[in-house]
Amino acid sequence: MRVLHVSDIHCGHPFVAEHVAAALEVASASAFDAIVISGDFSQRARVHEFERARAILDRFRAIAPTLEVPGNHDTAWWHAPFGWGDASRLHERYQQYLNPVLEPVVRVPGLTMVGLNSAAGMLPAAVTWYPRDWRVKGGLTDAQFAWATRELAASPVGDLRLLVVHHNVVRGRLSHRWGLKRPEAALDRIAGMSVDVVCTGHDHEERTEVVQRSTGRFLASAANTLSSRSRKRRPSSLNVIEATGTQVTVRAWTYQDGAFGPGPMSATLARR
Repeated sequence: MRVLHVSDIHCGHPFVAEHVAAALEVASASAFDAIVISGDFSQRARVHEFERARAILDRFRAIAPTLEVPGNHDTAWWHAPFGWGDASRLHERYQQYLNPVLEPVVRVPGLTMVGLNSAAGMLPAAVTWYPRDWRVKGGLTDAQFAWATRELAASPVGDLRLLVVHHNVVRGRLSHRWGLKRPEAALDRIAGMSVDVVCTGHDHEERTEVVQRSTGRFLASAANTLSSRSRKRRPSSLNVIEATGTQVTVRAWTYQDGAFGPGPMSATLARR
């Protein structure tokens, strides 16, 4: 089982056509069972950005089944600041141009993928006391965790199980920032699910590691951005997830000389 994980395309000012073209080349040149795109298709949730993102998404969809979730840059937070206004409009353009389903479930033989929408804008689920977090921080509710737990538990025995969330669930090494509000509680809830790999983006730093909590464990796949906004000006990268019946490995592929290739960062988890 092989899954391609890309994130943070950022159609808009930071967009890099060469990175997207190279990612599409990886997708088309290798046999992937599915493709994950973990949010931030746009830069300012503008119509022309979503139109460009839709054209890219259609090319990925022509290669393999995809699962995508919105990111904070895809969210029109100004429609409901601090919960005041019309929260139903937060993702209206994302739903119109990319996917009407904000939390999709994709099942192919041997693989179950569940998406959660962590891009809550400035709704109470994501707002903290710190202004720096406003519009940026992600949030997940108890109801969302419970629903995802049920969907993953309903997977056939032996399926590789992926949870897809835009905001990073592990703390950034370079940013030193958590993606989600109440991150420790979120880690415990996620580790308690029947999940092998959690795919995230948002932090613009590649990351592959085993996360061990008292409630369980999982493999974190944090994909770097395909845009020009990589932290510390590091090369853009994407992640490749490969699973056998006994283990699953996530490896970061870095961009160099016009193409993505396997890099040194990887992590492996024994499958239950």
